[in-house]
Amino acid sequence: MKVGLIGIVGAEAKADYWGTMGRIAEIGYAGVEAADHGLLDGDVAANLARLRALGLDFLTTSASREDLRDRFEDVRAKAVGLKSPRVSVWWSPADTKEGLLRDAELYNTAGAKLAEEGIKLCYHNHDQEFRNVIDGAYALDMLVLNTDPSAVYFTIDIGWVAIGGEDPARVLRRLKGRVPAIHVKDFADLSDRASFTTVGTGAVPIAEGMIAARETGVEWAVVEQDKLLYLSAWETVTTSFLNLKERGLV
Repeated sequence: MKVGLIGIVGAEAKADYWGTMGRIAEIGYAGVEAADHGLLDGDVAANLARLRALGLDFLTTSASREDLRDRFEDVRAKAVGLKSPRVSVWWSPADTKEGLLRDAELYNTAGAKLAEEGIKLCYHNHDQEFRNVIDGAYALDMLVLNTDPSAVYFTIDIGWVAIGGEDPARVLRRLKGRVPAIHVKDFADLSDRASFTTVGTGAVPIAEGMIAARETGVEWAVVEQDKLLYLSAWETVTTSFLNLKERGLV
């Protein structure tokens, strides 16, 4: 299982895209998510080759539900142009049965079209998919049960799973075969959804989640932290990777 990065050094990438990508690779990361603005500046094919020469894969583009519904051709064209293996759908309130079934239909349709291009549509969870229980099932399970396994996949954020009160390892084992990537996020306090902290320093069972991911065939573990705590951006990126490495998870 390879380790990638999303965000954290976004401001640095805007100021110096290639310098930032080089530094990410030097730390030991093997891929980046949602770092597409620099790739779209100029010759995309040449930029992708330059990224790969640094030792980094481009992992995913992102889209909202509204993008999939109203601007699907733009979503597809961007993913194809960037040779992205995945498109990540990053948010849903997941609070009503009707809404979840409507979303599932949208994801099935979009996912089938993306699959024709060899691209996987992945739904990214937050905590509400586990806090919201509808007809006796987690909201996430309603999406799982009502989407086509050949068209819709899941990017499981193990930090948000823990904040939602579930065990990340158990969720990953239950979804074996439908999770190509996980997001590795940590929280200092599982009762406080704003208590983001550097991976490996909080209360999320990171090791157990990553071991389950490895055992169930997950390809990528992507480090993410929505808000910095005490460390700087580069300190956070470096420490997160080294914490995973020290525990034998990289």
